[in-house]
Amino acid sequence: MKQPHLVNLFTAFVLIAAGIFSYFSNPLRPPTALIGVGLGAILLVMTGALKKNNKIVAHVVVVLTLIFGIMTASMALQSRNEQDLEKRNRRMLVFGVMSVTCLVATGFYVAGSIDKRKQRLAGK
Repeated sequence: MKQPHLVNLFTAFVLIAAGIFSYFSNPLRPPTALIGVGLGAILLVMTGALKKNNKIVAHVVVVLTLIFGIMTASMALQSRNEQDLEKRNRRMLVFGVMSVTCLVATGFYVAGSIDKRKQRLAGK
Protein backbone atom coordinates (compact mmCIF):
# COMPACT_ATOMS: atom_id res chain seq x y z
CA MET A 1 0.00 0.00 0.00
CA LYS A 2 1.63 3.17 -1.14
CA GLN A 3 -0.79 5.46 0.71
CA PRO A 4 -0.74 4.64 4.43
CA HIS A 5 -2.51 7.91 5.21
CA LEU A 6 -5.66 6.56 3.56
CA VAL A 7 -5.48 3.36 5.62
CA ASN A 8 -5.00 5.52 8.72
CA LEU A 9 -7.94 7.73 7.78
CA PHE A 10 -10.20 4.68 7.29
CA THR A 11 -9.03 3.15 10.58
CA ALA A 12 -9.66 6.40 12.44
CA PHE A 13 -13.21 6.68 11.11
CA VAL A 14 -13.98 3.03 11.95
CA LEU A 15 -12.69 3.49 15.52
CA ILE A 16 -14.71 6.68 15.97
CA ALA A 17 -17.89 5.13 14.56
CA ALA A 18 -17.53 1.90 16.56
CA GLY A 19 -16.82 3.82 19.75
CA ILE A 20 -19.83 6.08 19.31
CA PHE A 21 -22.01 3.06 18.54
CA SER A 22 -20.70 1.28 21.63
CA TYR A 23 -21.33 4.30 23.85
CA PHE A 24 -24.88 4.97 22.69
CA SER A 25 -25.95 1.32 22.40
CA ASN A 26 -25.12 0.72 26.06
CA PRO A 27 -27.77 2.15 28.41
CA LEU A 28 -25.12 2.70 31.11
CA ARG A 29 -23.10 5.02 28.80
CA PRO A 30 -19.69 3.88 30.10
CA PRO A 31 -16.95 6.45 29.48
CA THR A 32 -14.55 3.62 28.59
CA ALA A 33 -16.59 3.06 25.43
CA LEU A 34 -15.12 6.35 24.19
CA ILE A 35 -11.52 5.08 24.22
CA GLY A 36 -11.89 4.04 20.57
CA VAL A 37 -13.23 7.49 19.74
CA GLY A 38 -10.22 9.10 21.43
CA LEU A 39 -7.72 6.91 19.59
CA GLY A 40 -9.56 7.48 16.33
CA ALA A 41 -9.31 11.24 16.87
CA ILE A 42 -5.58 10.96 17.60
CA LEU A 43 -5.05 8.93 14.42
CA LEU A 44 -7.12 11.44 12.48
CA VAL A 45 -4.89 14.29 13.67
CA MET A 46 -1.77 12.33 12.66
CA THR A 47 -3.01 11.70 9.11
CA GLY A 48 -1.53 14.94 7.73
CA ALA A 49 1.96 14.18 9.03
CA LEU A 50 1.65 10.62 7.80
CA LYS A 51 0.78 11.91 4.33
CA LYS A 52 4.00 13.98 4.40
CA ASN A 53 5.99 10.78 5.15
CA ASN A 54 6.94 11.78 8.69
CA LYS A 55 8.71 8.63 9.92
CA ILE A 56 8.29 9.34 13.62
CA VAL A 57 4.54 9.82 13.25
CA ALA A 58 4.37 6.71 11.05
CA HIS A 59 6.01 4.63 13.76
CA VAL A 60 3.72 6.06 16.45
CA VAL A 61 0.67 5.29 14.30
CA VAL A 62 1.81 1.71 13.71
CA VAL A 63 2.51 1.08 17.40
CA LEU A 64 -0.77 2.63 18.59
CA THR A 65 -2.76 0.73 15.97
CA LEU A 66 -1.08 -2.58 16.76
CA ILE A 67 -1.47 -2.23 20.53
CA PHE A 68 -5.13 -1.24 20.23
CA GLY A 69 -5.75 -4.09 17.78
CA ILE A 70 -4.29 -6.63 20.21
CA MET A 71 -6.15 -5.10 23.14
CA THR A 72 -9.54 -5.14 21.40
CA ALA A 73 -8.98 -8.67 20.07
CA SER A 74 -8.34 -9.80 23.64
CA MET A 75 -11.49 -8.04 24.82
CA ALA A 76 -13.53 -9.63 22.01
CA LEU A 77 -12.32 -13.06 23.09
CA GLN A 78 -13.11 -12.31 26.73
CA SER A 79 -16.62 -11.25 25.72
CA ARG A 80 -17.46 -14.86 24.85
CA ASN A 81 -17.87 -15.52 28.58
CA GLU A 82 -20.49 -12.79 29.06
CA GLN A 83 -23.79 -14.24 30.29
CA ASP A 84 -26.04 -11.45 28.96
CA LEU A 85 -26.56 -12.37 25.29
CA GLU A 86 -27.26 -8.79 24.12
CA LYS A 87 -24.20 -7.42 25.89
CA ARG A 88 -22.02 -10.26 24.59
CA ASN A 89 -23.12 -9.72 20.99
CA ARG A 90 -22.62 -5.95 21.20
CA ARG A 91 -19.15 -6.30 22.76
CA MET A 92 -18.05 -8.98 20.29
CA LEU A 93 -19.28 -6.88 17.36
CA VAL A 94 -17.64 -3.65 18.47
CA PHE A 95 -14.36 -5.19 19.66
CA GLY A 96 -14.27 -7.52 16.66
CA VAL A 97 -14.65 -4.69 14.16
CA MET A 98 -12.05 -2.56 15.94
CA SER A 99 -9.53 -5.37 16.27
CA VAL A 100 -9.83 -6.59 12.69
CA THR A 101 -9.58 -3.04 11.37
CA CYS A 102 -6.51 -2.24 13.48
CA LEU A 103 -4.70 -5.51 12.77
CA VAL A 104 -5.36 -5.32 9.01
CA ALA A 105 -4.21 -1.69 9.01
CA THR A 106 -1.01 -2.73 10.79
CA GLY A 107 -0.46 -5.33 8.08
CA PHE A 108 -0.87 -2.66 5.39
CA TYR A 109 1.59 -0.39 7.20
CA VAL A 110 4.21 -3.14 7.46
CA ALA A 111 3.72 -4.22 3.84
CA GLY A 112 4.06 -0.60 2.69
CA SER A 113 7.23 -0.20 4.72
CA ILE A 114 8.70 -3.35 3.17
CA ASP A 115 7.83 -2.09 -0.33
CA LYS A 116 9.47 1.28 0.34
CA ARG A 117 12.61 -0.44 1.60
CA LYS A 118 12.78 -2.69 -1.48
CA GLN A 119 12.39 0.34 -3.75
CA ARG A 120 15.10 2.20 -1.86
CA LEU A 121 17.51 -0.73 -2.10
CA ALA A 122 16.73 -1.29 -5.79
CA GLY A 123 17.47 2.36 -6.50
CA LYS A 124 20.99 2.13 -5.07
